[in-house]
Amino acid sequence: MKKWIESAFPGHCQVLTSTDPEGIPSAAQALAENERALEEIKALILLCRPDSIRKPWIFFEAGCAWIRRILIIPVCHSGLAAGRLPQPLAFFTGLDLDQRDFGQKLFMTLAQELGISQLPAIQYRQMKQEVQEVLDALPQDVSSSSKEAGDAPLEPIHLQVLEVLKESYGFTSAVLAQHFNLEEKEILPLLKRLIDGNYVYASPAGMGHVRYNLAKRGKDFLLERELR
Repeated sequence: MKKWIESAFPGHCQVLTSTDPEGIPSAAQALAENERALEEIKALILLCRPDSIRKPWIFFEAGCAWIRRILIIPVCHSGLAAGRLPQPLAFFTGLDLDQRDFGQKLFMTLAQELGISQLPAIQYRQMKQEVQEVLDALPQDVSSSSKEAGDAPLEPIHLQVLEVLKESYGFTSAVLAQHFNLEEKEILPLLKRLIDGNYVYASPAGMGHVRYNLAKRGKDFLLERELR
């Protein structure tokens, strides 16, 4: 989709993809380093499927865009329909990837936001075929594997992070890294593991920074350990 959007609007836009399978989404890192990027964003396309809408990062990025009044376009696929989006994502007009006119609706919406009056000739059928080939290559049991990863036992360092967050109103990754005498790049995978397990959630902290707080599951987890 990045390739097709940029080729349809040459010289008018650049698509930044945010998914980083190795850690915290790269878009969030980029925005933390360069808040000016937020001022330049015209639209946020959220790729939504049953497992991704349970991830905190999709709501974090949507919240950043909402605050800046950036157009938000949920694109639903892999068994999730736009009509079944949870709140607050259901507030936005979503598109179904398997709709016959999906490509036309997406590009017309983007053209209007970019101030482009006429679309070039776009091979929508070819685009849909290429996107479908990518979807077919994805693991079919994503939700199960994601659940297993989130429910895996926590290591001692994860427990220490939870204990530190328990005594605060939230910390940035830089502060947490300093507390544990680690580099920030070393603390990020630990935070991602806790976010995936719903022990911790992330929220905007101003100036492009991210604050990490205990989620309800994290609080319940620590309370249960104290009562043992």
